[in-house]
Amino acid sequence: MPDRIRLLAVGAHVADVPKRAGGTLARYVKEGHKVFVATLSFGETMESYLLWRKKPGITIEEVRAIREREFLESCRILGAEPLMLRFEDNFPLHPLPKDAPEKVAELIRRIRPHILLTHWILELYDDHRITGKLVSTIARDMAADPKSLEGRGLEPWSVEDVYFFEPSIGEADPSRFIPDLYIDISDVWERKLECLKPFWFSQTDVSDYYTQAALYCGAQVGVKYAERFAQHRIGRVFRLFPKPRISEEKNSP
Repeated sequence: MPDRIRLLAVGAHVADVPKRAGGTLARYVKEGHKVFVATLSFGETMESYLLWRKKPGITIEEVRAIREREFLESCRILGAEPLMLRFEDNFPLHPLPKDAPEKVAELIRRIRPHILLTHWILELYDDHRITGKLVSTIARDMAADPKSLEGRGLEPWSVEDVYFFEPSIGEADPSRFIPDLYIDISDVWERKLECLKPFWFSQTDVSDYYTQAALYCGAQVGVKYAERFAQHRIGRVFRLFPKPRISEEKNSP
């Protein structure tokens, strides 16, 4: 893997990635890597319930504009590049356009990420589950296939390191999410909290929940704050085990 990693995180709605992986993204930015955050929609319906309650008569276009500003500000705080696909919210009611896989695959080819983050594929929340499957399998495979996206001027790109961030509040156990990787976010914790603040105009402030969740995850692995992920094991057949990390030892045999 190169010294400067490109990480692409894709969420269904604008607040999804900062809530579930904001600390990890802040950690990568701090380490000098390039981070991109993509959102399929602005979460302009159910996820923006406070806006609809605060401003009776507000239009869907006005809600989208507010959520876009929140997303851009959150990414600015993180030091990540924002990417917006602008699909309609509530995918079961408003199915993703037929070319959605191509658009996400094009995004992967343009960014050429070394690491890809997205929603857990067994999430109970429809929009999240649909996004996870779209990103981790359909679009990812399309981006790697030389026969796909012909004439777009984009070279195929295969992402081998794909991770799912933890599901929505209270859904980890029912959705059978079993974390196998923890990221220590203790030294960027304040940045994680800051990147959530732009969303509290349209959503409830759940910073206390995410603080307790990060403390709980951290306690599991002996650090103060952590975020949990499950790895999507794409490659399953090898001639040998994947190459281990080997440290230099003076008295190696």
